Amino acid sequence: MHIDVNSVSAPLSSSDPAQIGPYKLLGRLGTGGMGTVYLGRSAGEHGDRLVAVKVVKRQYAVDEDFGVRFQTEVEHAQRVASFCTALVLAQGKTEDGRPYMVTEFIPGTPLDRQIATYGALEAGTLHGVAFGVAAALTAIHAAGLVHRDLKPANVILSMSGPRVIDFGIARAVDATHGHTETGEVVGSPGWWAPEQLQGRVVTPAVDVFTWGCLVGFAGSARHPFGEGDPMVLAHRVLESEPDLDGLPAPLDTLVRRALHKEPRHRPSAQELLLALVGGREDPSTEVMAWDPPENIQQPPPPPPTPRRRRRWPYAVLAGLLVLGAGLYLGLREGGTPQAAAPERLHDIGRRIVVQDVHMIVKPPDCRPAAEGASCAITWLLLNMGGATAQLSAYPHLVDDQGFGHTATSPPPPDRLPPGDRLTLTAEYALPDDRTPATLTGSLVAGGGELEVHL
Repeated sequence: MHIDVNSVSAPLSSSDPAQIGPYKLLGRLGTGGMGTVYLGRSAGEHGDRLVAVKVVKRQYAVDEDFGVRFQTEVEHAQRVASFCTALVLAQGKTEDGRPYMVTEFIPGTPLDRQIATYGALEAGTLHGVAFGVAAALTAIHAAGLVHRDLKPANVILSMSGPRVIDFGIARAVDATHGHTETGEVVGSPGWWAPEQLQGRVVTPAVDVFTWGCLVGFAGSARHPFGEGDPMVLAHRVLESEPDLDGLPAPLDTLVRRALHKEPRHRPSAQELLLALVGGREDPSTEVMAWDPPENIQQPPPPPPTPRRRRRWPYAVLAGLLVLGAGLYLGLREGGTPQAAAPERLHDIGRRIVVQDVHMIVKPPDCRPAAEGASCAITWLLLNMGGATAQLSAYPHLVDDQGFGHTATSPPPPDRLPPGDRLTLTAEYALPDDRTPATLTGSLVAGGGELEVHL
């Protein structure tokens, strides 16, 4: 299979390695809060094939416990049936000690890019996406995991069907795990469930909620809770009803159930799966065809056969449905034991509550400056109380070598009225060999000291 590398990945930069372990790197597929994903080529035990190599950031490699947690996460991911996900192939450490994970590379188009370019999916393709993602979540939950970052960018439309990727912040399910006052909102802004925003226990129901958001988005080309900054979207998720106009039946009913504010009232992923095949007791007798969009990225057909729309072979589809039914029965009879969730590694994207002010910090944006680097830290604030909150100076930025730095930008406003929101950006000057590590202090007067890990 020939794939144009330049069409699926960005070029490597001068700071990127040329090779990781036995994998030659060809380009960048993306960068997230945990690390960077590269397109690579394997010529070793897995044969000559394209792979995705996810390397974690250096700041996590210095954590003595992180290697163990990362290895556990990879082992969990290897338990996930790969028919609707990316198969986990290997793991290891780079020469500078950073853990990495290798998965198969799925050629196709991310759902967010497909919608942005061509608009909402047609009804048949939409149903296939809803089914494929529900099947993937069933497999993920059967392995004792919660994905926690399901969003259109993590769903690839391939010729073999929709595939759910990126288990970078998946965590083992732990029904007894609690939260401190600093709420843990792991995931991407706009793709959170209410209980994540409220600092409640995270269960597989989180993924079901974001499944509902994803299907609603794919069917209408708009988010069910609208557009806006993360705080606005968070408020709507907690207080507003979703906009599902135009979503075809019976998906509209299923999506509305999935978007219930209370996790206990949502269907499970396997219940969604069964509902999408007609609610039959023996879903293996129901044949569904994946009708991929004609414009998704796909390998060229062998000449002289012209490119045509393809459907899954009936035998493959029947097998997939039998597997889905098996997962359902396995979960109903007990399923995989749940594992403990690892401790948090950073506070980016998490809801931080100080008195009545809810805050979210975005990833640092560091750029070369005349001397060293200039790092911008952006905060999103929302006053959820009934009184004006008094704000104080920006927190100090502590770099990876333990040195503190004061913000060089003007101070923030001194007050935040009830119900108002603010987006604040503080600039810090760092030497060019340093990276941001933590923020210490508080934006809210009288709120006590915070330590925010970046």
